[in-house]
Order: sequence, then structure tokens, then C-alpha cells
Amino acid sequence: MSALLIALFVKSGLIAGTGLALSKLVARRPVDRSDVLRATVVLLLLLPLAVPFGPELRLALLPAVEPVAVAPTTLWSGSVQPAEGLTVSGSVFAPSWAEIVAMFWSLGAVVVAGRFALGVVTLSRWTAAARPVEIPAWREAVLRHRMRKRPSLRASEHATSPLSWGLPPGVVLLDKKTLGEPQTAPAVIAHEMAHITRGDWIFLVLSRLMLALFWFNPLAWIVHRQLIERSEEAADAIALGQVDRQTYARALVGLAARTAPVPLGAAAMAAPGPALKQRIAKIMTDTPSRRRPAVVIAAVAALAAVATPIAALEITRAMQVQLEGTPPTPPSPPAQPSPPSQVLSAPPAPPSPPAVDAPEPPAPPAPPEPGEGVWFYRGSDEGAAEARAAAAHAREMAAHARLMAQQHRADGEWRREHAEAVRAAADAAREAGEHARRAGEEARAHAEVAMREARTAMANARVQMRQGADEMRRGADHMREEGRRLADPAYRAEQIERNRARGHAMTDAELQALGPRLMRQADDLERQADQLAAQSADAG
Repeated sequence: MSALLIALFVKSGLIAGTGLALSKLVARRPVDRSDVLRATVVLLLLLPLAVPFGPELRLALLPAVEPVAVAPTTLWSGSVQPAEGLTVSGSVFAPSWAEIVAMFWSLGAVVVAGRFALGVVTLSRWTAAARPVEIPAWREAVLRHRMRKRPSLRASEHATSPLSWGLPPGVVLLDKKTLGEPQTAPAVIAHEMAHITRGDWIFLVLSRLMLALFWFNPLAWIVHRQLIERSEEAADAIALGQVDRQTYARALVGLAARTAPVPLGAAAMAAPGPALKQRIAKIMTDTPSRRRPAVVIAAVAALAAVATPIAALEITRAMQVQLEGTPPTPPSPPAQPSPPSQVLSAPPAPPSPPAVDAPEPPAPPAPPEPGEGVWFYRGSDEGAAEARAAAAHAREMAAHARLMAQQHRADGEWRREHAEAVRAAADAAREAGEHARRAGEEARAHAEVAMREARTAMANARVQMRQGADEMRRGADHMREEGRRLADPAYRAEQIERNRARGHAMTDAELQALGPRLMRQADDLERQADQLAAQSADAG
């Protein structure tokens, strides 16, 4: 069991490390990174099945174990009645290191799986106690998304942040404070709908099962945490196709300010800390959300090409080498059959040894020289029995040696064939890696062009916004000047004559009322100019 856990630790670490590296170096968009990490979780879950049923590639890394001779034991079962002078005692064998390791691993797996199951039970209780949401703003935000089956939207007294969970169509739980802010409905619903559409909760369950199997591997925990963070960023990227960036960012910051821990059965929309800062930075970056399936397919193919020989690798103990001249270890004699169950009054006394020592068998004669006749040796009956037993043992050892030689030849042929398969898989992995590298360079070039265009567009937008603010301020000044002029009776009379010449009738009272109205409109126009200038500064 210890060798199996060591092998799983090494294999899961290699697969998890490869998946993390590919998601960081090859995939650039959050959606693509999330897909690579999903493939890593699935491969880790398949690893325990591939180890017993897949091909084997043996590698002797563990130290060799000296063979231990175990004396044959005779098992006997029966009933013993009380007898004078007879004491019956028993002992419990202490667990081996393999059993201790197995119990320790099982305990950790049960704890991790049990915590997740408790989180799912908690979410089920919250959902059962929640009430349907009837606020029009939230209902309209759900109806805006075209889905075959829309999720159930419910308000929970226990939830502290919006979250979604369950198999499709799923459930969206809203906390009390978020429910009272209908202006955040488009952003919150778009985010949770993205989670449901992508099936993020299903992969959260698979990731938790992977943790239950490989809880002893720190890289498995990193893969789980990275999958949750990249899934949130992928949901952000999808939601930004329907909601304005600034509106979405303000909603996310407002949610993060009051986020509390949620059950392990789901992930909250926002979380405080460096992850929130990174998500806000990605949200405010004008990076296109278009996916590149070729990059994801190449990364998953490379990950599978690396995981296949890793799953076939079998870590064994070093082979014991028998030096020439040393006698082979004889096989253990078969166990004696157990005596029949019977009632004993007292154990029988062992027989006394014979008084006369048995004579030693005579030494065998020397082999005949070439050209001489054949010599026959006749010893005592006891010596003949020993000679026959030695000959039978030699025949058994020769047959065993022949079987071992055949097995080694078969293993050698299989290793050569598997080595060729591993080399072919490595060549395919190198080709996939080269393709992924070229795709990554092309993606970086397109991203640089898009970023330059985006910076140019943002700079032009800032200039236009500043120019618009200046024009609005000049218009406000003109309106104030006109309002002040209308306070002069002579100017009003002049305006009345001008309008009468154009065919428009206007009275002095109307012009007097128009002056204060123009002053108020000028103030409103100047406030709008200040807001536009502030937006231009924020965009910079």
C-alpha cells in the first residue's frame, strides 16, 4: 500500500504540474485556462483506474527488501475445557506500516469528501428554505437570457453573496442585501448564468472528488484553487459581453466588500484579497473574449500525451541479485493441515528424543574419471532419502529458474515494445508542443495589435470626451450670459421686436421667466461637463 501511495503521489504530481504549466504558458484567456485545468482534473480522476488496468512500465526506485524466512504456522480451532495446570492466552497482532498508511489515507479522503458533502447538504437546506424572487428587475434580468430551461431564482436568509449550484438548470441564491440593489441585477445574473451555461458546478464536484483521492499532494490543492479562480474569471469574461465594464466592476467591488465564507458546495461571485484585484484588472482591460479552440485542443493533447506514459509507470523495488556460489533459498514447506476439532482434557506430552544419535550419512564418492566405469553408490536408507529429496529440490529450482528466464525474456520484449510506444508518444507531444508554441506566438501578436488599437481608441475617446466637456462648459457660459441679459428690460424689448419681425409673438413675462430657467439649465449642463471630464480622467 505504501508503494502504491508513493506511486500515486509521484504520478499525480507530474500530471498536476504539467496541467498548471500548460494553463499558465499556453492558454492566455481565462476560458481557455479553465478548460485546460478541467482536463487536468479529469485525467487525475482517471489515474487510479489507469494504474491497475493500463499497461505497465516498471521502474525500480524503491529500496530492495531482504527476503524474510517465515516459519510455517499451524492453525488449529477447537474447544478446550478447563483443565488443571493449563492456561490459554492470545495476542493481537500490531498493524503493519502499510495498514497504518492505508488507514491514514482513508481518513483524509473521508474528511475531504465529508466536508464537501456537508456543504452540499447545507446548500440544499438553504434552497428549501428560500423563497422565489418576485422583484421585476431581477426577473427581467433572468428572462433576458435565452435558455431552454431557466434556473430557479430564490432569495435566501442565510446566503451572504450571490451563488449558483446544482445540476442544470441549477439554482441561483441571492442574499438579502444584494436583492435590495436591483441596479446590480444585470451584472449578477449574467455572471451566474455564465457559470450555469459552462457547467462550472459539475467540475467543482469533480475537483473535490480529485482532492479526496490526492489530498496528500499539495499540487492537487493548487489545481483545485486555480480551477475555481479561472472559472470565476471565465464567467466574468462571458458576462462582459452583456454588461458594461464599469457597471460590472462596481457591482463586483460592492459584493466583495461584504463577502463572507460560503459552504464548500459552491463558490461565491466575489471574494476579497488579491484575487479580486486581479479580476478587476482583467475586467477593465479591453482584451477580446474570443476563444482559440486550437490552443486548448493542442494543450489537452499534450497533457494526455504526457499523462499516458506517467500512468503506465510502475514504481517497484530493486531486484535482488543472487551471487554465484551462494545456495538458493529453498521454498517454504507447505503448511500442515489443521487437526480436527475435538475436545481435549489436557495437551499430550511431546515424545522424548531417542537416546542413540542417528549415524551421519556417508559422503558420496568422487565422480568417475573419463574412461573409467560407472560407479554406483549405495548408502543407508536415510542417506538415500536425503539424496532423493535434494534431487527433487534441485529439479524444482531448475524449473523455477526456467520460468524466471522465460518471464524475463517476455518482460524484455514488452519493455522494448512499450519504449517504442513511449518514444512515439513523446514525438507526438513534441509536435503538439511546437504547434501550441506557434499558436501562442500568433495569439500574442494578435493581442499586441489589439491592445495597441484599444489604447489608440481609448486615447481618442478621452480626447473627444474632454472636447465635449469644454463645449458643454462654453454652452453653459453662453446660457448664463443670455439669462443675465434677459434681466434688462431694454434687452427684452429688443428681443420682443426681433421675434415679432420673424413672426413669433413673445411677451415680456415669458422672457422674464426664461432668464432663471436658462441659469438652471446652465448649471445642469456644467455638472454634466464635469462628470464627462471625470470619466475621461478615469479612462486614462
